[in-house]
Amino acid sequence: MCCERNHGNLVTLTNRLTFFFLLMQAFVLIGFSTVLYVLAYNHLHQQVEERLGTVLNTLSGAIETEPQGLEWEPRDREQSLKFSTFEDHVVWLVSDNQGQIVAQSRGAHTERFIAEASTSNPQTDAQDKDIRWQIGSWEAGRHWVHSDFAFPNHAESLTPPSDNKEAKYRSLSVTAGVSLVPVQTTLHRLAYSLVGLSVVVWSVSFAVSRMLSRRALLPVQRIAVAAEGIHCGDLTQRLPPLKTKDELDRLTHAFNAMLDRLQEAFERQRRFTGEASHQLRTPLTAILGQVEVALRRERPSAEYRQVLETVHRRAKGLARMVDSLLYLARADAEAQLPAFEQLNLATWLPLQLETWSEHPRSNDLVCRGTSSEPCLVVVPPELMAELLNILLDNACKYSEPGTPVTVSIRRSAAAVSVDVEDQGCGIEDDKLANLFLPFFRSSQARSLSPEGCGLGLSIAKRLSEVFGGELTVVSQPSRGSCFTLHLPRGGRNDDTAP
Repeated sequence: MCCERNHGNLVTLTNRLTFFFLLMQAFVLIGFSTVLYVLAYNHLHQQVEERLGTVLNTLSGAIETEPQGLEWEPRDREQSLKFSTFEDHVVWLVSDNQGQIVAQSRGAHTERFIAEASTSNPQTDAQDKDIRWQIGSWEAGRHWVHSDFAFPNHAESLTPPSDNKEAKYRSLSVTAGVSLVPVQTTLHRLAYSLVGLSVVVWSVSFAVSRMLSRRALLPVQRIAVAAEGIHCGDLTQRLPPLKTKDELDRLTHAFNAMLDRLQEAFERQRRFTGEASHQLRTPLTAILGQVEVALRRERPSAEYRQVLETVHRRAKGLARMVDSLLYLARADAEAQLPAFEQLNLATWLPLQLETWSEHPRSNDLVCRGTSSEPCLVVVPPELMAELLNILLDNACKYSEPGTPVTVSIRRSAAAVSVDVEDQGCGIEDDKLANLFLPFFRSSQARSLSPEGCGLGLSIAKRLSEVFGGELTVVSQPSRGSCFTLHLPRGGRNDDTAP
């Protein structure tokens, strides 16, 4: 069910990508076709306007202007009036002021054009303007030619036409029409071609885009199948590497890195749980054993007191262990840390060592550092004291009484370092890597301090990370160990602070 649901989601994503691609391509095709159609429309109609202007100019040139009036002499310009390039699509007529036709073109379309022109002329009485208008499927134009000769108001021609002499006219109008049928036919063919080509391109793009979308999402499907096989009980499996050096490859590496961290956290938690249960069971067993032995028979009050003291001591150790376990198990975001304060370790450290005055090893503690140079850090003072106490207690446990435990302060341009050095048994090199793990204790440490539980250094390590610092150790067997806490310097005026 899970696999089928995921596969359906992948198909839906493929369809979605295909739809978006086709939608974008449809916009591109529609925009391209529209622009191309508009450009062709304007170009062809501009050509029609130019042809119409050529016809009007040619016909106007056939009118002879003489002092006695205008004379239509087409015989001298018969060749120029044939319009051989587009003769089948041009009609024309020449008429006087009264609308009497002086001359006209030949052809089947002329009579129809004359009839339509007489009924659709927008400006019949305008004899001083050149006009253009559309008559059905014709682009029409009219041009007037006027004579400067002073005609009588009642006469439109000076001399009537005769066999030997052409008539003279006061004004002549030249009307011509260019057929729009070739333009419309061309535009229709162009429109059909654009639609057909767009459909073909869109269909091919549909198939190609769907294939490419599936190929592009194939790594995602492989990642999904591999991720479904990863369970909390087995975190050793990883996503297959893509080696494509793209976003999916980076996602795969990031996911595998997250799985590595999760596996490490689960292993650490599993190991921590096992060790914690063992460490908790041991003092509880000892406490129950003491109580059971004391309850087997009546005993003197001194023996009961001795048993109660033993139970109290072990219960206090168990309480400390529980507190430590709760602190280590709590996430950083859940830990309620005290407020951070600016602290001058050069003056704070000697005061903190005075709290160890009642410890049996108090005379072995040696503090080194120049109090005149401020060493400012920003830490919670309570937790800083806890971290220092852990390091001092660890040094006192694993060094002989009478040997010095030295606490010193160093500062650099970016950090303040606190060293806690002892001259005890030291730590073997193969044990240093696990030194800060919870419950880790070497066999030598167990023999020297059997009451320890191995949580102190783990807590100190975590506290150093909470402070934004680092806790390191350098040790040599039989010569001692030196734990160093590196903290970032805090405060802008630490060079002048008291």
